[in-house]
Amino acid sequence: MSSIEKYYNLKIRAIDKEIKEIDRKLNNLPAGELMAYTNNGSHRWYYVNKGARKYLSRGNRSLAEKLAYKKYLLLRKNELLEEKSNINQHLLLFDKCAHAEIEKFLNNSSYFELLSKHICTEHTGWINEKFNTNPFYPEQRTVPCPSGNIVRSKSEVFIDMALTQHGIPFRYECELLLGKQVYYPDFTIKHPVTGEIIYWEHFGKMDDPEYAKAAFNKLRIYHESGLILGKNLIVTFETKSNPFTFKEAEAALAMMKL
Repeated sequence: MSSIEKYYNLKIRAIDKEIKEIDRKLNNLPAGELMAYTNNGSHRWYYVNKGARKYLSRGNRSLAEKLAYKKYLLLRKNELLEEKSNINQHLLLFDKCAHAEIEKFLNNSSYFELLSKHICTEHTGWINEKFNTNPFYPEQRTVPCPSGNIVRSKSEVFIDMALTQHGIPFRYECELLLGKQVYYPDFTIKHPVTGEIIYWEHFGKMDDPEYAKAAFNKLRIYHESGLILGKNLIVTFETKSNPFTFKEAEAALAMMKL
């Protein structure tokens, strides 16, 4: 068996394990589905079951949360099934349809708000250890993730989401000392099998010449300090005309075999 076949087999086993866990969770969730809408900046939720539709008030938030989680799990299961099908056909990339559906779902704030209790990492030890975090511009950390983290951009939400979905322990903006200089990589990852520390930097304004110059200078320092792209460093980019997506976050993890 070739190394790529071994990789595919391991990937399929991981997919089967996640699908089994999704089915277990679905069995404990209520019947019916949630329809969510945004109206003048406020969220409205409706419970749909057997053709009947009922408005859910804030007092019924618990039911709304469970139904939103159910919807997320069903979309995730569909995504996994498509990925498994394409792996079985020896395809390296899986169909865009299921991925587009789950990304659309995650971008809908009416659903997104209800997920934070449910989509969270199971790794608690290393993550919950105290660490020094980025003290600069804390007021810019305004974007909530389903994991409960508060980050600085939607692109970082996608990275947080990808790491969380794959059960990869991580820290957000954890202090990194290189020589006498302190840095705060966006994400510090602990490989769930090897325990190796991997850093992930996302550069979000690469169409700004000064920003890009600073980004490449940082990467040069990282390289000189032993952080090697593809080994213990993940780097992603975006511009206004080419925004970062959840699928690209997943692809970056796949390249690292995480």
